[in-house]
Amino acid sequence: MGRPPPESPDGPDETSTAPLAPADTPVRQPVAHAEDPAEPVLQVLPLGTGLVLVGLGLGLAFVGLRLRRG
Repeated sequence: MGRPPPESPDGPDETSTAPLAPADTPVRQPVAHAEDPAEPVLQVLPLGTGLVLVGLGLGLAFVGLRLRRG
């Protein structure tokens, strides 16, 4: 009952005893500004915005079907 767990054939597992490296914080890249302010600049929207737009589209589709039936 008091036996230690068997070691792997490769030897002791070093990943469990090694200290964890600190996670690198993501570096935020500045938005590229166009040289001419009249040119539009493509800005990436977060994932949540896309999910909200899909939800609104589905909601409007179901409202339209409901109005059509009623």
